[in-house]
Amino acid sequence: MTARARNAVAALAIIAVSVFWYLEAGRFRELSRIFPRVIAVILGGLGVVLLVLTILGRGPKIIMAEGDSSQRHRRSGSLLAALVLWTALIPVTGLLAASLTGVAVMGLITFRAHRGTIRAIIIAAVSVVAFYFLFQFLLYVPFPLGFFG
Repeated sequence: MTARARNAVAALAIIAVSVFWYLEAGRFRELSRIFPRVIAVILGGLGVVLLVLTILGRGPKIIMAEGDSSQRHRRSGSLLAALVLWTALIPVTGLLAASLTGVAVMGLITFRAHRGTIRAIIIAAVSVVAFYFLFQFLLYVPFPLGFFG
């Protein structure tokens, strides 16, 4: 897969996830839907920018990690699948459980046991928990709880 194709696929995935969350936020209470919709619009806008730059031939040049092309494609596809799975799990398991699982899986796929992988995943998990508790309990922004709610 060429760099342009990877950029286009990534942009379309980002746009799709943004549209999903913009629509999903419609189920939240009136004031609670503002935050996820703002984030969805920002991410969707960035996805559109990436897609337009890619179409114009000015997209970013991503330097792929070592390994043959089939390994790189599997890893890229695995990351995209993990993103889709993370998004699909949120309404089922809730934001916190899905995000912790998603951070761990995407970290393992991305870093592939390189030095510092576990530390990076722990830092990301702590960030997810801090973000969740800040918004859920201090700012009273209700997140999907899934079967935990």
